[in-house]
Amino acid sequence: MASVSLMKILLFGEFSGLHNNLKDGLLELGHEVTVAAGQDGFKKIPSDINLESDLSGVFGQLDTRIKPFLNLPRLSGFDVVQIINPFFPNAKLFPKELFYSLLKGFNKKFFVLAAGSDAYFWRYGREKLKYGPFEDILNYDLESTSYYMDSKKSFAYNKKIVGNSDGLIPVMYEYELSYSDCKKRLRTIPLPLNTDKIVYKENIIRDKLIIFHGLNRYGFKGTRHVEQAFEILTKKYPNDLECVIEGQLPLPKYLDLMAKTNVVIDQTNSHSTGMNGLFALAMGKVVLGGAEPEGLKSLELKTSPVFNVTPNKESIISKIEELLQIKSDIPKLGLEGRNFVNEVHNCKKIAQQYLDTWNLA
Repeated sequence: MASVSLMKILLFGEFSGLHNNLKDGLLELGHEVTVAAGQDGFKKIPSDINLESDLSGVFGQLDTRIKPFLNLPRLSGFDVVQIINPFFPNAKLFPKELFYSLLKGFNKKFFVLAAGSDAYFWRYGREKLKYGPFEDILNYDLESTSYYMDSKKSFAYNKKIVGNSDGLIPVMYEYELSYSDCKKRLRTIPLPLNTDKIVYKENIIRDKLIIFHGLNRYGFKGTRHVEQAFEILTKKYPNDLECVIEGQLPLPKYLDLMAKTNVVIDQTNSHSTGMNGLFALAMGKVVLGGAEPEGLKSLELKTSPVFNVTPNKESIISKIEELLQIKSDIPKLGLEGRNFVNEVHNCKKIAQQYLDTWNLA
């Protein structure tokens, strides 16, 4: 179903460029779009309304909590508002329930994305998924035995925000499964990517096959398994492989670094491919990451160019050794990855799916 008329759309919050890429697709279709967000930490992702404070310390923390309320006049009067996650912004003592009640009241339609950690993911994803990032997040990212997302209070809040929305849209299988019993759950829509902004280069191997893993959220991404695999591989193939782990960089610098590699390991704890993996595919890189059959089925796909890995070093080693055996095919695999993203994750095509979903809800 095509959109009936041009709309004014607010995309609130940002993770890894998801909303910025969706904005590009919506703009191509003629809609008016505003992204209001922070910069997603060190990634420095741009937005139309910057909700991140320029101040530091206590004043910065206070500013972060005040800014969304001060910007409410600019966040009002939209046909559609979509929030990236019920727990954005991730600031303690921020009255999210009050804020989202006001945001919903000042606009026509209010949607929630199931993207990133939330209380449903921690309760039902942890229970139902074959494997996931939960224990590694606790052990390495939080260094704790508990997480506030896993509390009854957080679940009740999450349930209320989704219940008061016009619909919940999962972006991949993990979140679709986590919300499988939620009446507000709508269709799963693939992640959008504007490949016009990403330079594709033929994936040529020089002296060594360069394998890259971005150091971001150590536990969430399952980086320990990559480290273990790299330690074994560099000793076994010193003349054939160069293994690089690097990160905590602004997105443009991170993408520049990734452009110099042949193979990118996205994450080991996922059943699906995230934004980082899509950026790599669009560049022409071979990607190791989440491509489980359940994840493909969720997006109505039969195949994916992503080499599926599971959270253990043996899986990673096996896939990289497989690539060493077919080095001559890597340029072809890189082109297949670019074509896949153009077809499945094209931001204009994905934007139309969002429009159809918003209009039907």
